[in-house]
Amino acid sequence: MTIKTPYVHRFMAMTVPCEVTLIASNAAQLALDIEANTRRLEEKFNFYSDTSMLTKLINQRSCKRVVIDAETRDILLKVREYSALTQGIFDITVGTVKALLQNGTSTREQVYQAAAPYMGLAVWDIEDNTLVVNYPITRLDLGGVIKEVAVDQALAIAEQTSRGVLVNFGGDIRASGCKVDGSDFVVGVVNPHEQTQALFALPLCNQALTTSAHYARRQQFSDEESSHILASQDTHKQVISVTVVADSALQAGIMSTALTINPRLVVPEEIGFALVDAQLNVHQNTDFLL
Repeated sequence: MTIKTPYVHRFMAMTVPCEVTLIASNAAQLALDIEANTRRLEEKFNFYSDTSMLTKLINQRSCKRVVIDAETRDILLKVREYSALTQGIFDITVGTVKALLQNGTSTREQVYQAAAPYMGLAVWDIEDNTLVVNYPITRLDLGGVIKEVAVDQALAIAEQTSRGVLVNFGGDIRASGCKVDGSDFVVGVVNPHEQTQALFALPLCNQALTTSAHYARRQQFSDEESSHILASQDTHKQVISVTVVADSALQAGIMSTALTINPRLVVPEEIGFALVDAQLNVHQNTDFLL
């Protein structure tokens, strides 16, 4: 059957608008399957929900060893692998900082001094099907990765029966195949100063793209406001937006977040990135911009 127009499905999940573009004969059902799976992941890994698996099983654990399901184990193993490539800059134990912030009276310095001994790759590990967390105070927050996992899983659901797929969950994007006319999908990246406009665009061919930006949301400490991308020092004055192209949305998302914290981080050579500074200068490691 010849498909003349793509099927587009939109919904809200994980606090962002989600859009799936499908070129497939069974596109409507695929779209519903993707939405259902995205909501399942949101419910399972919600740091702020008292009933999520992440909260009840992991962050409210009664001992240092927790048996986890295969999906959670596989996600955490990938997160650990990619976090190590960032030299630990990307850190899911930032949930420890968020937990301490709930009292609302701590300065940035106080929060990080209290949390630092209980954060980082050294305080948690995976042994077979068991998560090991060394300290009771440590909290894991997968908010920085689960949207990207949802993008990757959405593409896996769709690509087996689709000629072309474009998944866009709040700017976390993955493409497979091509558009109806056979050309690549082209993605625009937001201008941080004029967010209704694109600063640049690039084609995606069986690739993922994520953008991490300091301007998007804010985090309040008792003494100051900072980027929602939490780090012991606020770095938003150096680089305000980072776009990364990689093989998976999970890898791209971890790398783009880490680069907003340390723009000088050395990343694997197969990963493309573009850093945008406050003057809207674009610094890139490859000629992938249109």
